[in-house]
Amino acid sequence: MKTTMFALLAVAGASAVANAQAVQGFTGGTQFGSYYGGLVADDVIGWRFTVNQDVFVTGLGVWNQDTQAGLEGLTSDHQVGIWDLNTGSLLVTAVAGPSGTAVGAWTYTSVADTLLSSSGSYVIGALYGADDGDRYISSATSVTMDPAVNFGGGVFPAAADLGFVLPTQWSGATSRGRFGPNFLFRPVPAPGAIAVLGLGGLVATRRRR
Repeated sequence: MKTTMFALLAVAGASAVANAQAVQGFTGGTQFGSYYGGLVADDVIGWRFTVNQDVFVTGLGVWNQDTQAGLEGLTSDHQVGIWDLNTGSLLVTAVAGPSGTAVGAWTYTSVADTLLSSSGSYVIGALYGADDGDRYISSATSVTMDPAVNFGGGVFPAAADLGFVLPTQWSGATSRGRFGPNFLFRPVPAPGAIAVLGLGGLVATRRRR
């Protein structure tokens, strides 16, 4: 009975792990509607990062504030994605927009669990149009990241109107932003925790026999 209870508690604890935001907040900076401007510019902006441990990305989102106009919430849809910086491959993408779920200053859409390895380097970017009505922050004064995520500097596209492509220009690790895109994640369970969960299922099965 004690063994069965322990296994059930382990399962409950593992399933209760909450999703965390990569960027938890920032101060200062300047608002922009797109990087290159113009009426039809579609620019992907974002930031580089690494992770301290293997994680699953569970949601992609964009900043939902317009502090200059005193507005909250998104007015348009934005394609968001995470690329593997070493290979250039798009790992996960989704559209975040007005119908998404707001978590603080970002609005998210859920994605299938996508693994990011602690040995990798990544870029997250969101597509902005100059006339879509939404804003992002460039060159924030300070930024607060979740301890599992290491900020690596802002990124932007090599030219205007390239559409949804990996932004290849890097503004350096000292540039605080560009904070439009964000992601939700949860840690990948350690092998020991997985073994405990497996034991729990085995014990439950034996108790039913």
